[in-house]
Amino acid sequence: MRRYAAVLFSILLLLTGCAGTSDPRDHAIPLTPDRPFEVMSTGMRHFTFSLQEPARVVLESETFPWDSAMAAPSGELLDADGEVVARDWHSGIDGNFRIERELEAGVWYLRVTTPHAGSSVGLLDRDYRYTVILRVAEE
Repeated sequence: MRRYAAVLFSILLLLTGCAGTSDPRDHAIPLTPDRPFEVMSTGMRHFTFSLQEPARVVLESETFPWDSAMAAPSGELLDADGEVVARDWHSGIDGNFRIERELEAGVWYLRVTTPHAGSSVGLLDRDYRYTVILRVAEE
């Protein structure tokens, strides 16, 4: 029995190591300026966008009125190396995130998390919808 447990433990360690090698930014959803992207479930999402020249960028979420009171998503702006440049939880309309920054040209990422949505009793089977929008104003 001990040997079986040791083998099982080794397999779990191996699988855990393999699972940790993927970078979620590799599968980021492209954002197009002024075109909202609708998400229909809880969890973490990564988005990406590129700037050809420096620009003022606004990234924000919008929940539907019946969902905003439950848990609006939070947003983190990441640079090309995955370092957090800015974050926001609730400074947008109805407690949504809103990040406004002047950014250099290059590739950028947005990590959106809905940590508490649907966790209340009776809400587990509900869809949770929100949109993410990118607005770009060239300098």
